[in-house]
Amino acid sequence: MSSQEVQSINNDDAPISPRLGKNSPILSYFCVYNPSLGPHEENTKDQILYYTAKKVIPADVKMKQVGLAQALVNFTSTFSPSHPTQNVHSQKNRMIFLQPEPGFWMHMCVELGILRKQIKDSKGKEKLVTEYLDSQLNDSALEAVLKIGYEQFKLLNGTFSSIIYDDKKETNRQRTRSLMHAIEEFFSEWIWKWDFDRLDIMTFSAVFNGVPVQPVLRANYLNINKLDESIKTNFTNNISHLFVLNIQDGGLVYRSPDLLIDDVCALRKHVLKKVENHAKSEKRKMDIEMTMMKKDSPKVSGLKQFTKSLSQSHILSYFSAGGSKSTDTVNSSATPTSAAASIDSTLALPSALDIPTATSSPNGSLVPENINQGIYLTGLVESTAIGMNGEERPVTKSDLVRVYISSTYNGEQPRENQLTEYYSLVYKHKSNLVWSFLLPATSKSEDLLSDPIFYTDLEAYMNENNLEGLTNVLVENIASVQEKSFNLGKNYKCFYYDNATLNIKSTMIDPRSTSKNPKEKKAAIQVTNEMLLQLLEVREDFDKIPRTSEVYTRSTVNHWIAGNRLYNTLRASSSEYDANTVVHENRSSIDECSRDDGMDDYTEMYLIAAKKDTSLADVEGKIV
Repeated sequence: MSSQEVQSINNDDAPISPRLGKNSPILSYFCVYNPSLGPHEENTKDQILYYTAKKVIPADVKMKQVGLAQALVNFTSTFSPSHPTQNVHSQKNRMIFLQPEPGFWMHMCVELGILRKQIKDSKGKEKLVTEYLDSQLNDSALEAVLKIGYEQFKLLNGTFSSIIYDDKKETNRQRTRSLMHAIEEFFSEWIWKWDFDRLDIMTFSAVFNGVPVQPVLRANYLNINKLDESIKTNFTNNISHLFVLNIQDGGLVYRSPDLLIDDVCALRKHVLKKVENHAKSEKRKMDIEMTMMKKDSPKVSGLKQFTKSLSQSHILSYFSAGGSKSTDTVNSSATPTSAAASIDSTLALPSALDIPTATSSPNGSLVPENINQGIYLTGLVESTAIGMNGEERPVTKSDLVRVYISSTYNGEQPRENQLTEYYSLVYKHKSNLVWSFLLPATSKSEDLLSDPIFYTDLEAYMNENNLEGLTNVLVENIASVQEKSFNLGKNYKCFYYDNATLNIKSTMIDPRSTSKNPKEKKAAIQVTNEMLLQLLEVREDFDKIPRTSEVYTRSTVNHWIAGNRLYNTLRASSSEYDANTVVHENRSSIDECSRDDGMDDYTEMYLIAAKKDTSLADVEGKIV
């Protein structure tokens, strides 16, 4: 070996001098395992269904890490058999454990954030001090990340047990490989997209895993319900459920009365991710077109340049039908998405097959232009393909998305620990309302979703029932309510969460805080990670001290956080419905549904007062 090679190896092995400043927490490794799959010493490696780490890890180290995780769980179970360990703190790491199903464990290790700084010792010499920021990670938030991951995996694939075990509760190598492939396909990207510095996302999308409900006028709610029932009747019950979202903040506008709110909670994240991916795709297309226009602009001039610009910007297509994509949705990439929509979940979808666009009209349109007001994001979706000579041609791709939820169809009662399979059909209207339809996963539904005429008929039927007029009224209704909530006061932020109905209302995520307008940005309170950590600590106090109803705390940076928990004994006095009110906040589609008897029935309200001269009396007056 030459001296240069030896020097190169020594340089690679030499420790890198640490940088001063702060490093964010980062995922060290994540794994899914089941001890019963490898009970003997010779097949212990079969316990690991999935493992990923930030760097290459030898097989023996993987087994040691999983063995340590099992040992910690077994040791703590001796002290609390009914409540296995959920987290373990060490000097440099935080270990999180979750058992989503009997026998199956999800485990991740997060490296703590680091703060390095130079200080002077007693002799005046500078020395490097490394501080591990343990307090900046919240156990509930980290555990909620794993819960959301399992929720989305189950939505798209079913439970771990249903994949690996047959009807006789037995498994084989083929079933085990199927589960390992499904877990890898979902978690390989999803787990690495989490930013552990974004406590706001973990708090409002994972810890409080609820559904923000848009208050709408009672008359508008009844009109949507009437349209829902007529669609089911007109399509001979091929469509089982419907829910409508406002993609600006991810709020629920409507859901079918027999669609469980827990299912909506999972479906909502999936649909918003679909919308976000579509917006990114449209933006990429527009960027490519603008780049091509800039490249070609020096080569042509005068009338030729003008006509070429018209062609490339698709202005001419405005006067002709363009498939199932409406000209009104060209700017959909500019649509803002909610904080909940930023939760990344890899969608395990079947590979799409290019199908020539059906020609139901002389110009090759799937939907006549006069009724085309939106675009389908699943099912038969419009796309473009590049030919051999570089020309673009429209194609239709089959993107049938299966989902597994607890809600049943045909009026059947939900069965415990049993999921029903559906096809998800997502329709984005030009008004930024998303209509999501659930069809039973039968051969009849599959044939229906493979027929381009079905999409034409569904959109035409909704338009015949005044879809545009209804959505316009809903958008105005939603905008007026949002404006009122943002004007409650610039010195306070409020958060409401109902644990029984999963209803969420919040002014903590204010669009003005991300506005480019300096005046609007200044008017909004910036909710910091310190505020959120204290809010989560207040919530943990409620769980640690049974029947606690009020908790107040004040930080060193002069802001108050007040929490109030109302238990079911107080619900009757605080939830009287005024029959004369003009606002109907979807209570019939959420509160009147059957609740889980094992779920604690309580409502939580939190208030952040960031005003320096705010007193405890002021905070009490706001929270009561």
